[in-house]
Amino acid sequence: MIDKHDHYMPPVTVSGAGELALVTATAASLRINCAVVSPPGAGCFMGVPWWAALVAGCPLPAWLDCGQAAGHAAAALRAGLSGVIVSATAPQHHALVSLARMTGGHVLRQRPHALELPAKGARDALERYLRASHIP
Repeated sequence: MIDKHDHYMPPVTVSGAGELALVTATAASLRINCAVVSPPGAGCFMGVPWWAALVAGCPLPAWLDCGQAAGHAAAALRAGLSGVIVSATAPQHHALVSLARMTGGHVLRQRPHALELPAKGARDALERYLRASHIP
């Protein structure tokens, strides 16, 4: 993922407050920026309010994966979320990009490759991933 200043920010999948806290703290301690992404299709089965509540106050760029559901992506942008991932038709994508311009959000056509935190050794795996992705 690329931020506004053209810096690569490695994406990490988070599905709950514990994972988000781990990613936020680890990125801060290493002084390496990253982005957080919801699990695939989470905008459809967990919903926009869930992601909005989870990432409220998160200092990292956060992306809600809405699968193919352009309606959920539009709802997320209207709710003030800054990033959505949606595999939409060309007309839907065009409409979402227009909406994102008005809300200050961003739309990705496809999910980036993101680190899935393992059940054991998540901090170590995250540190290795962030260090390997960091280009000084």
